[in-house]
Amino acid sequence: MHPEPLSREVLLRDPSVHRALTRFYPWVGFLAGMAAGLLTGHPLAMVVYNIHGYVYGMAPLDLSGAVIHSFHLFMWPMILLYTLLGGLAGTLLGLIIQRFKENRLRLDTLQQEFELQVSTLRHHYKNLALGIHGFSSRIKRKLVHLAVQLKQCHQADCPTYPDLYQDLEALQNSITILEEAAQRLTHRLGQELLFLKALTSDSLHPESRDFYPLLIEAVQELLDLRFREKEVRVEINGHPLNECRDTLVFPFEPYTMEVILQNVIGNAMKYADYIQVRVGEGDNRVRVEVQDNGPGLEVDKLVKNILLPVDKRETESTHLGLRVSIHLLEKCGGRLLASSKPGEGAVFTIEVPKQPLPLRESI
Repeated sequence: MHPEPLSREVLLRDPSVHRALTRFYPWVGFLAGMAAGLLTGHPLAMVVYNIHGYVYGMAPLDLSGAVIHSFHLFMWPMILLYTLLGGLAGTLLGLIIQRFKENRLRLDTLQQEFELQVSTLRHHYKNLALGIHGFSSRIKRKLVHLAVQLKQCHQADCPTYPDLYQDLEALQNSITILEEAAQRLTHRLGQELLFLKALTSDSLHPESRDFYPLLIEAVQELLDLRFREKEVRVEINGHPLNECRDTLVFPFEPYTMEVILQNVIGNAMKYADYIQVRVGEGDNRVRVEVQDNGPGLEVDKLVKNILLPVDKRETESTHLGLRVSIHLLEKCGGRLLASSKPGEGAVFTIEVPKQPLPLRESI
């Protein structure tokens, strides 16, 4: 199935890409300095020279004449000298401003990196915590029910064995799931250091592997833990989740890819109950479309809230999950597209190169 044409499609990019603009500061300073030296520096020097001659009685005071005289063609050596001096001074000033701007951007990036790391940790542990909390509540309810049944046995009104066995079996299943969640949490703690390295450095490199097992695992973990209480139907390439048999092998970093997928798909599950995931490839890129049947959104407003500083956003949500995904995609040369109409669902498209860039230093 293909999504209907939507009215808006905007590339969501990390604000840190504006760092490239600082390279123009020295050139702007050079041109501005040349103009200042030509139009201000040399005429001002001639005016000062005329005032000096007037004070010592060597020449009449003629300020306008001194300015006009400064632009005569026979003054070209002085004009050239002041223009070059002005350009050098402007270049130096531009380099200083560039360094201040880059330092400011580095500080902003450090703050953003910290925010993204905290958000990513929250993403993983929130899912596990929600799952553990949900199954703990079920165990408590089953224990209360068992207590009532045991009390009835004490009063010689014992329930039938099948009823009691059914409650015991449900309790055992919940305990098993809790144990699995605890094992996932322990395993995740070990993986988190690897992921943080992938987020901030180039110490990890993409490896060729099948994409679909990771996609299915990411979706299944969301369904098992975070959205277990909600009826959510997920299809991959038009097939139910458990019937997907497709394969697609290309190099990617698994920990960062898992975070990207769970952020985007989890955001769709939060607002919808039918999710369609379509995976395709072309132009040496892999595209993952996540379409939902939710209420839709205003893309312009979403972009505004993502790009604004946290303390200036209009909504309560900081969209840190999307910001994490955008940040990680930017590292490997990928991008995130969003398209939607209010009331008609939304489509988020993840694009990554089949030969991704090496993970690089964030600063």
